This record gives sequence, structure tokens and C-alpha cells, in this order.
Amino acid sequence: MTVRRIDDAILLEGVCAVEDAEILMEQVEAGGSLFDSSDCTHLHTACLQVILATGLPMRGTPANAALARWLAPLIRSGIATTAGATAAQVPNRDRKKA
Repeated sequence: MTVRRIDDAILLEGVCAVEDAEILMEQVEAGGSLFDSSDCTHLHTACLQVILATGLPMRGTPANAALARWLAPLIRSGIATTAGATAAQVPNRDRKKA
């Protein structure tokens, strides 16, 4: 699994694909309060949108050097922690159950 939660940290591991965006949001709704990108090698933009929309802080440097260079300016500038709504303000979407 590329997204999992330990305590309040949502861990991004390996390749975080488009399908993981919904899992990220579910983890936020379940009580995750920060993202850890230390073991992330790829981050789909849908996942990045969830991260930015929630406004939760991110810790760690992605394992992929190119991703780290791309993501670092967003983290350092505070965009990931101030641009989005708080997790409580992100609206729940109706989800179809299979």
C-alpha cells in the first residue's frame, strides 16, 4: 500500500498514483493531521491537490530527488500548510460504493 496512517501521520510511500488521492482524503477524514513524504518516489498531481486542499503540514523529503526538488519550494513557501482549507472544511463528496 502506498498510503497508510500511523497515529496522526499519513505516510506516502513509493508511487502514489491517482487512485491514492481518495485514500489520502479518507485518511484525513479519519484523523490524519500531517503528511510524511519521506518514502515517496512519485506523487500524482491528484494526490498533491488533496495535500494542498487539506492545508495539513508535510514533513520529510521525498526519496525521489527530482520529486524532492519539485515539491520543496511548495513546502518551504508554506503553500502546503496555508493555501488549503482545514480538513474539517473540505466537503465530503458522495461516493458510490461498489
